[in-house]
Amino acid sequence: MMARQISFTINITRSYASRQYHRLNSPSKPITKRLLITVALLLLSLSSTYRLAYVQADTNGSFTPLVSKSAALNNEIWFEDIKASISVSNQEMKTLTQFVTDSILHSEYDENSLSDSLKRDNLPRIVFVSLSNGISPASVVPGSGNGLVEAIKSAVSTAQALLKERQKPKWIKLDIVNNVFAMDNINLDDPIKYDRSLHGLAFNKQYGIAFLPEEVLSNTLINKRQKIRMGKITKYLNRRSIHTNQKEKLKSQEINTLYCFTTTSCFYENNVIVNLYRGHQLYSQISKEELLSAASHAGDYLIRSVGLSGKFAYSYFPKKNSVSEDYNIIRHAGTVYAMLELYDVTHDPELFKAAYRAMEYLLLSIKPYSADGDEMLCVVENGYVKLGGNALASIALAKYTEITKDRKYISTLRKLGRWIQKAQNESGKFHIQKQKYSDGKVYKLESEYYPGEAILAMTRIYAVDPDEEWLDVAEKAAKYLINIRDHGLSLSEMTHDHWLLYALNGLYRYRPDQLYMDHTLKITHSILQAQNLGPTQPDWKGSFYSPPRSTPTATRTEGLCSAYFLTQDFGDSKEAEPIIKAIRHAVAFQLQTQFMPESVMYLNLPQSALWGFHRSLTNYEIRIDYVQHNISGLLGYYRILNNQEQED
Repeated sequence: MMARQISFTINITRSYASRQYHRLNSPSKPITKRLLITVALLLLSLSSTYRLAYVQADTNGSFTPLVSKSAALNNEIWFEDIKASISVSNQEMKTLTQFVTDSILHSEYDENSLSDSLKRDNLPRIVFVSLSNGISPASVVPGSGNGLVEAIKSAVSTAQALLKERQKPKWIKLDIVNNVFAMDNINLDDPIKYDRSLHGLAFNKQYGIAFLPEEVLSNTLINKRQKIRMGKITKYLNRRSIHTNQKEKLKSQEINTLYCFTTTSCFYENNVIVNLYRGHQLYSQISKEELLSAASHAGDYLIRSVGLSGKFAYSYFPKKNSVSEDYNIIRHAGTVYAMLELYDVTHDPELFKAAYRAMEYLLLSIKPYSADGDEMLCVVENGYVKLGGNALASIALAKYTEITKDRKYISTLRKLGRWIQKAQNESGKFHIQKQKYSDGKVYKLESEYYPGEAILAMTRIYAVDPDEEWLDVAEKAAKYLINIRDHGLSLSEMTHDHWLLYALNGLYRYRPDQLYMDHTLKITHSILQAQNLGPTQPDWKGSFYSPPRSTPTATRTEGLCSAYFLTQDFGDSKEAEPIIKAIRHAVAFQLQTQFMPESVMYLNLPQSALWGFHRSLTNYEIRIDYVQHNISGLLGYYRILNNQEQED
């Protein structure tokens, strides 16, 4: 565990040192003295829980830690004094954020840029300004005053004092408190009615302590069961350098009133200001350039997640800065495929190097297998062979062969394909989906997705090794799924099988059959009717399930993109119109679950999570398959927009 965490952090350090925080240095390039110093300092900072801290390089080349601090609010104005909400438009928020950034970065500001209504406001107000150099967690600076402008000036004044001897911040966020709700008769042992991703939290006036929603969520100050974690709060206050007497009072005195509050937020980086909701942007119109940028940045996350052995940091927990001991070679193979798919578009040499290392690690899991005189190969993990493992390994190796024209893995592909072929019975069903490698024992397992993966593998092997037997296997399997497994199912009962949609799109192009088109449309309509298009929360639109998650939306985007290409090329063009609309909404949701600067700035190690896709809007786990599927979904939509542009 410790070695894996060190490896992951060194990768991030190498990434930061060599490619402006985002890309992994080539293992063949020499390690610089500066990099060695950085790594040494990182390793020295290991704590008993293996936590690691970043350090910042001064202009003279020395390294100094940047510590997050926060001042207490002016006790003359507290949350109980906020009686009237304030409505600030998106454009006004951008103007106010520019006012703050000009004041902090250039020590100048123009009050004439503010609207008269903002300048006339004289009611009690509270604001927060968050500052980060992009490496250390944000320093949260509150400000209060009679009137919004006075409150902002108060926060700016504190921020300027805090930054006198420091590098100018790279990221700046402004939060304006607009609504406050008192929670009386609080019992800290009981759950509270509270949304930790949307509401900030403040204690009584005498404590002078308040947290933004992003602070609460990033530091688990309130857990998912809605219980206040006083130990976590005390630990976080230590890092924020709150005065000792305040911490003691918080521990020892009875707390019976809390305040939850909402804010209107805006974020600044590199002269660009964006409005935020729940700490992230909301997306409407998305250009193909934005799609490719998001996918490329996600590729950067995967680059630095690949160790020198080719093994991924499989599941990363940014709040704890820990890497899971679990592993899944099937998801490893799928992630290699996504990296190669991205490389096919970007031609990024660092991405290819990382993908190749990961592919070589995958090859270590491929073992010889003999049955009935046939020499085969299969992917083995923990002593078992699974249909999905052989399928996704085949898909990854076929992609490598396609884009490089290097045919050194053709024999491997054929033997992997033979095992898949052997796993199929006369009906077309894959009756072997899990098998013990040592003695060939077959286990009862029927995955919803393995058969679709296997059909896709057959079409991808055929593309680089044109043997009609591969398509025969694919056809038999597809007809079994359509005519037997899925026969008579209603739309609500259909599996949203993106792998099968990939497979049917490919199979139809080799052996056109209306059966494949009809089933593609049936799965597609099932997906369309399940999409959240009128949710209660604005950032749920385009997603699936309640509450929604990142990867289920991404996989459906992948499937819908395949369905779009098939219907656009061979079907009724009218069928393509609702599909592209659903894809647009789904991708907008996906982008909200990518860790951007504005959503990592409250984490202890912002660079560690940057550009990864997390599990959901409120769950920060990053797993490689979350990143894999989001990359593939974004690339699918990118190709659609690119094709439309070329047709115009």
